[in-house]
Amino acid sequence: MVFAKEDVNYSLYLVTDSTMLPPGTTLYSQVEAGLKNGVTLVQIREKDTETGSFIEEALDVQKICKKYNVPLIINDRIDVAMAIDADGVHVGQQDMPIPMVRKLLGPSKIIGWSVGKPSEVETLAKWGPDMVDYIGVGTLFPTLTKKNPKKSPMGPQGAIAVLDALEEYKASWCRTVGIGGLHPDNIQRVISQCVATNGKRSLDGISLVSDIMAAPDACAATVRLREMIDRTKYQFVDCELNESFPTAVSIKSVISQVSSNRPLVQHVTNKVHQNFGANVTLALGSSPIMSEIQSEVSELARIPNASLLLNTGSVAPIEMLKAAINAYNEVNRPITFDPVGYSATETRLCLNNTLLTYGQFACIKGNSSEILFLAKLNNDKMKGVDAGSGKNDDALLARATQIVAFKYKTIAVCTGEHDFIADGTFGGECKLSSGTAGVTAEGLPCVMIENGSIPIMGDITASGCSLGSTIASFVGGLDPTGNLFDAVVGAVLLYKTAGKLASTRCQGSGSFHVQLIDALYQLFHENKPEKWSASLKKFN
Repeated sequence: MVFAKEDVNYSLYLVTDSTMLPPGTTLYSQVEAGLKNGVTLVQIREKDTETGSFIEEALDVQKICKKYNVPLIINDRIDVAMAIDADGVHVGQQDMPIPMVRKLLGPSKIIGWSVGKPSEVETLAKWGPDMVDYIGVGTLFPTLTKKNPKKSPMGPQGAIAVLDALEEYKASWCRTVGIGGLHPDNIQRVISQCVATNGKRSLDGISLVSDIMAAPDACAATVRLREMIDRTKYQFVDCELNESFPTAVSIKSVISQVSSNRPLVQHVTNKVHQNFGANVTLALGSSPIMSEIQSEVSELARIPNASLLLNTGSVAPIEMLKAAINAYNEVNRPITFDPVGYSATETRLCLNNTLLTYGQFACIKGNSSEILFLAKLNNDKMKGVDAGSGKNDDALLARATQIVAFKYKTIAVCTGEHDFIADGTFGGECKLSSGTAGVTAEGLPCVMIENGSIPIMGDITASGCSLGSTIASFVGGLDPTGNLFDAVVGAVLLYKTAGKLASTRCQGSGSFHVQLIDALYQLFHENKPEKWSASLKKFN
């Protein structure tokens, strides 16, 4: 059977591994369970099997693949693929060169290639459309299926670089499959985030091994995976993600929800901020808890209206941070991420990039230097954790905020004399192969908030961190019908207004702390956003 290459469905790509079969199952039974329930492509990958046994095994699997009209790909072994007339092969960077593979197999067979760098995309583009039909993009996350991985995990941002290269080199014929460490807890996030910068391309499929091959009930496991891949919305928080321009009425509603729901805000934050952040949270009708205890994060995340503020000003143990992200993502509770001093040191850069790769965030908040670095629009090394004294124009800061929102499919906040907020959630919409329908970062909704200069804000510790507490309180307090963008914008408007009000009442930086908490309490409980001094306008 010859499959028309343009009709091959890469969406759920099963790679076999006979070393992880549960008791009472066989390679054949697990593959058939997958094929019955939505697997669209099968690759036999048996590194330690002798040639004769490999051929016998491949022939058995080929029969069942033909029964379900699904292509069979052989990993590495071109000789085995030719011997059984398989539908194609998949080879790595260190295997037989692609031109030789194509010469041996002929033009009708499917050839896949493992790709982890944009330079490799340039090579396949030079070969033209007659060589590589699809690429395995990865390794995305750490995986146990490769005993000696040759590449470090690239994460969604590495996959985006590969997708961008495919667009740059106009390799429109080449399909893409995400590979490496993909499981139910990250598949939808990968589909959502892995979109080319021009919005025109996203992954065409997800490749996995253990979630079917090692599943005691492979039928149920495949059904779950199929349903997850076929969803067109990634509902990563229990509230609305609809794009809308916030109004005084909608922000008033947010505050009412927060007041009624009294969210629990778990702070994983720097030591300087803890006491101040707790008092800010209390002033906003919310309950703070300062916890870096790994064993309790799952329980905390399941408390109604729980919210996590993750602030890397002080470095908590990395496994605790990962556990917290996973716990809140698992139950669709919002995480506000503040990558303090994002690139000030190699340690902070590595930590923040690791966390950004690991989870989905409802909001990413940073000062101008942090957001510019995240957007790759500033190449100068940060000095410490402050925004710095350099002047950046509004258009640049707005663009950086939109880029961060687009890359991480989140609400991004850039703080400064003017604050910028961009919505990159796309209403939670995500779908294989479709990208963002050509919408780019520059097309994202973006607003600017201003309230004049408040220089004393820079004379106290943790003023920026406590905006994170404010955002975490607002997003945590939302009802299921509340709107995430409204909540984040409302939090920044309130904080900006309180800062201005406190600056007119204080005698200096010491009393400003107290006056800021008082102003937050007053404005929150009055709940009259139409009277706030901070102004809001569309920037895009």
